[in-house]
Amino acid sequence: VRLSVVIPALNEERHLGQLLSDIRRQSLRPEEIIVVDAGSRDATVRIAELSSCTAVLHGEPPVARGRNLGGYAATGNLNFFLDADTRLPQNFFEDFVCEVERRRLDIACPRYLPYGPSPTIRAIHAFWNALLKGFEKTLPSGAGHCIALRSKLFRESSGFDPSLKFDDIELVRRLAKGARLGLVGTNVLVSDRRYREQGILRTFLLHLLMAPAFALGKFEWANHVAYEFGDHAQ
Repeated sequence: VRLSVVIPALNEERHLGQLLSDIRRQSLRPEEIIVVDAGSRDATVRIAELSSCTAVLHGEPPVARGRNLGGYAATGNLNFFLDADTRLPQNFFEDFVCEVERRRLDIACPRYLPYGPSPTIRAIHAFWNALLKGFEKTLPSGAGHCIALRSKLFRESSGFDPSLKFDDIELVRRLAKGARLGLVGTNVLVSDRRYREQGILRTFLLHLLMAPAFALGKFEWANHVAYEFGDHAQ
């Protein structure tokens, strides 16, 4: 399996280097790493260029455009879309790909765990992971922190929808209708910065209020929520 990694980024100088270091330390390394910058005003592009990425592409917001630009440029047959603020365990790709191949999956998402120390935030992630697993067959979903897609499936689709803030969930739901989707047992570590910036209770309730819209397939309803790409203080 030839792996491609696509990382959309906007002002991610604090996090991108850590993710790229995690990728270089993997027991199974991707054939290519594509960083798609959306007009960063910090050192994001310089960090990507110094990290020996296969390509640094210049895109624009929203995040869906970056995901599409990188996804269609990728040459691998299994594409990983990663957020720039994720962290990867050392055997992440090896374990992930092993399960994907064994189960013959076309779309796969890992367990999303926070790398912050808060027990409350860890409990919230455990709740959402359990919900995703419980509805894996009936309402398949996944988060843009990490989504793996067969390249052929992605190229034959219309890609991520730039008109939606939650283009990641919509794409997984849409493509899962004619493909084999599975939630694998591998963990990806995700940032808890939205919880820290906006408050734990507020962020959790916001996600909870959006859940019915996603369940009904009304992804455009969530566009009214203040949830912007690259809109972070840290």
